[in-house]
Amino acid sequence: MRKLFQTTYFKWGATLFGAGVCLITFFMILQHFDGFRAGLATARSVLAPFIFGFVIAYLLNPLYTWVVRQLYRLISPNFKKPKRALTLSKVIATIACVLLLVGIIGGMIAMMIPQLIDSITGVLATLPDRVDQFSAWLDDKANLIEDPVMQARIEEMMHRFESTLEDMVEEKLLPGVGSLLEKLSNQLLVTLTTLFHFLLGIIASVYFLNGKERFQAQARMIIRAIFNEEQTKEVLEFWAFTNKTFGGFISGKIIDSVIIGILCFLMMTVFKMPYPLLISVIIGATNVIPFFGPFIGAIPSILIIFLESPLQALYFLILVVILQQLDGNVIGPSILGNTTGLQSFWVMFAIIVGGGFFGFVGMVVGVPVFAVIYYYGGRLIRRRLKHRHLPEETKEYMTFDKYNIDRKDILE
Repeated sequence: MRKLFQTTYFKWGATLFGAGVCLITFFMILQHFDGFRAGLATARSVLAPFIFGFVIAYLLNPLYTWVVRQLYRLISPNFKKPKRALTLSKVIATIACVLLLVGIIGGMIAMMIPQLIDSITGVLATLPDRVDQFSAWLDDKANLIEDPVMQARIEEMMHRFESTLEDMVEEKLLPGVGSLLEKLSNQLLVTLTTLFHFLLGIIASVYFLNGKERFQAQARMIIRAIFNEEQTKEVLEFWAFTNKTFGGFISGKIIDSVIIGILCFLMMTVFKMPYPLLISVIIGATNVIPFFGPFIGAIPSILIIFLESPLQALYFLILVVILQQLDGNVIGPSILGNTTGLQSFWVMFAIIVGGGFFGFVGMVVGVPVFAVIYYYGGRLIRRRLKHRHLPEETKEYMTFDKYNIDRKDILE
């Protein structure tokens, strides 16, 4: 019987059976896509605290590991049993990580809320004056036109604009107030639910941090029970490479974003631009997104500054361009290096596709995810080429015939 399971025919049959099951499952998902999506949303909501907990633990793990290592080295000579010293080190490291996380979040909220309130009240306070200035400008331009016919046409156009605006308010805006309030209440409920899941995630992260050795051991047991020795080695190598790619990229981007946020705050303070703390946090947070991040954060920031001072908004735009160039050419490469191994085109591709399917989260993790896919896809292709005794380097397949240039002259 065992020899039967090891035959080529049985392996092909099992492969075809698995492919058939996958095709049937895929067809059923397409047939009942709405129900599948609803079920997926329910599962995501149920698992949200654990997802938050895993992400928090993953981000805090470098600090947690460092604190445990340093404390254990310091206090272990005072304990007869090393296990007790390790347990105490883990407890202190966990408390330090949680306090740091709560301190960062609480500090950001304490600093941002007053600035956010000031910016909203400032916009509401200056908006009537801006409208009056715009109206006065229109009246001034209209008075410059001495032609009675042109003045009559302008007055007619203004009358039509006012009528259209009134009809829009009466027919579309006012009837939609109820649905708007409903959407706002639903959004408030979603926000409160997310906050609750995040708080549960902090608790779950404590269990993830303190039980990671056991979880890793259980994962290795499952892998070794399913795969043979060679396959187990490949799976563990895949996990190590994925962890290295994600860890290096995400931690590097966080450090990079903190530096960019601090530089933005300092430069805005020096040039006396409005709302420096609020806008610096926006710029720093969106800078986590590669390539497009600074510009995504710059759009709302420019609008906020524009309502306070249009000239300062122009200066801020120049500041964002300088920061983006500094980050892309100096700070980013110094911190990140080439952690993903992707060319600029594939970085942009990963951001756009990830953001299109998964929103903000997809834009952040799209690059490391695609980097892993790109690496193992290239590895598979090179293995196939090697099996066929063909060149494995990309440059061996590049041609410049359309330019009437010999390939050797370019690639040497």
